[in-house]
Amino acid sequence: MVPHYVFLNPDGLRPFGLGVIVQAPTGVMYGNQCDGHLNEMRWAEGFFVPLHSVDLSLDPDDDEVFNVEHALFDFFKKGFRGHPYMREVWTPSHFERLALLVSRVPMWHATHPDQVLGERLHLALDRERLDEVTEAWVPVLTPYGPGILVFENCD
Repeated sequence: MVPHYVFLNPDGLRPFGLGVIVQAPTGVMYGNQCDGHLNEMRWAEGFFVPLHSVDLSLDPDDDEVFNVEHALFDFFKKGFRGHPYMREVWTPSHFERLALLVSRVPMWHATHPDQVLGERLHLALDRERLDEVTEAWVPVLTPYGPGILVFENCD
């Protein structure tokens, strides 16, 4: 099978929000610019799922709306100032904060075509792949298997 390459936001003019590349043998490679000012290009094979940028409270009496996309952008911008690739500055508390933010990313899971809405679940930081974490490229666990959470790079 000849792979197909899809570069997310190739001209940098139209942010796509949050998305996850669910890693699977599809023959489609998705690329995203990441790693802060280093501007590394990373690729993953799978299928791309656009995600909501906001999470709602699970408590029906609470009308909290949490913008996960903005929180992730702020986490990297304020915490690393465009240099998330410098591993020596990462602390356990950085990974804990990132795990908390990732856990607020909603993703719907359907197991049958008649299941229109499916089940609202959330992503989880893949702690087995922390060495891959950088701005705009975060290894996660999805309801469909391992994936990469992608979003706009700060540059």
